[in-house]
Amino acid sequence: MLEYTGGAPAATQASLSSLFQTAVILRIGTGLLLMTRYGIGAVQNAWHFFFQEKPWAWVPAFHEAGMPYAHLLAPVVAVIIVLVALSWIIGFLTRLFAFIFLPIVITTLVVLHHAGSPRVEAAWLYLIITVTLLLFGSGSVSVDQLFRLGQSGPKKRR
Repeated sequence: MLEYTGGAPAATQASLSSLFQTAVILRIGTGLLLMTRYGIGAVQNAWHFFFQEKPWAWVPAFHEAGMPYAHLLAPVVAVIIVLVALSWIIGFLTRLFAFIFLPIVITTLVVLHHAGSPRVEAAWLYLIITVTLLLFGSGSVSVDQLFRLGQSGPKKRR
């Protein structure tokens, strides 16, 4: 992100104002929604599917969509959703997890579109947000910024 131009550095900004100038609100809000709407329930259902042998709606849905090994793929997707949501909430390796989440969102979008589901709009929104976080990163209030992860090279001092 362009912090300043010319010889003089930019004035220091208050942390509250920098919170609204980056993708922080988008990242945290999407992470919380992804975790509460899909992640927690999916992991609980995956747990019950594996260890208590209860039926889970995702497995037949994955199988009907033509995905191989649906009984293994559905729990893996549930775990990935929780990891992505947690990553976005705390801002840790945001771009990496957005890259990992991108094929899941695209596949979901295609499957929901062919099924004629009304949830296709939510899939589009998650796709747009995923691409945005992939391009712009976690923002100024994140673990990535704290440890300067994903920034180019060491800073030169004059």
